[in-house]
Amino acid sequence: MPVERIGGDAERAIASVLDQNAPFDFELIVVSAAPLDLPLDDRIRNVIEANRNPATRRNRAASAARGEILAFLDDDARAEPQWLATACAYFDEHDDVLAIGGPDPAPDDSTIAELISETLLATPLIGSGVACHENRRGVFDVKSPSDTALVNLFVRRDAFSGFDESIGYIGEDTALIEQLMRRGRVIYHDGVRVAHRRRAFPGAYLRQRWRYRVKTGQRRNFTPKVRAFLIAGTLALLLAPLVIVPYTIATLILGARTTRLPMRYWLAIPPAFALHHATYYLGILWGLISGRILLLRSGVDGGG
Repeated sequence: MPVERIGGDAERAIASVLDQNAPFDFELIVVSAAPLDLPLDDRIRNVIEANRNPATRRNRAASAARGEILAFLDDDARAEPQWLATACAYFDEHDDVLAIGGPDPAPDDSTIAELISETLLATPLIGSGVACHENRRGVFDVKSPSDTALVNLFVRRDAFSGFDESIGYIGEDTALIEQLMRRGRVIYHDGVRVAHRRRAFPGAYLRQRWRYRVKTGQRRNFTPKVRAFLIAGTLALLLAPLVIVPYTIATLILGARTTRLPMRYWLAIPPAFALHHATYYLGILWGLISGRILLLRSGVDGGG
């Protein structure tokens, strides 16, 4: 668990791990830039890594780990009491499984702004399209590497080759899962659950989504789902007067079926989705443009 400072969510995240109902020994490795004042518990260790690259930090912590299974958790997430036990029992029963992920819904104490963000991520068909964010039910083989997230991820120690530190923030987990899927099975398990704090809508949430989608464009990570979204976005812009009413109705109906927002806030769902989709669309396009500019500049510099 990478941690910047103790208090608030980080304190609750640490407590959620130390309070696990696990019938085996485990350790919690907290990785930080400077020593932290951690709870006095012989199951917790503080690894120091000054480099704030999240891939570097997690690789540093993993290299110090003594267990057979690596479990990754963020400092703004809380693991449910059976988190460790459920994942490790599944590994014990299935030797061919290399990694396990699960749902990461927003915690029950979320603010209205955080619940709007959760709605945007969790709504099927028009949201993130990511299994863990949609809180999907069941146990199944992952088909897309983005269906699990680093906030809630287990990997066999002998299968872990490290996160790609050149990727930096955003995408390092997807790259690892993609690699693991070529070598064995990666499982989504709805019993492996954490509650993950959402960025508040609009500012913090849209800034985060913008960074994610710019990275998608720069890496030209155009899955069929991304291509379909770009086509739909372009058509929506060209036919805006014709699609605005059906878009409003569709986002309201689908969002209302998913959301945990009180009903009096439901009218905020369509405009929130409009901002969400616009951020995704423009972020990908800007990623394409900026990625091309960087490529051209590197070519000029190399040629010089």
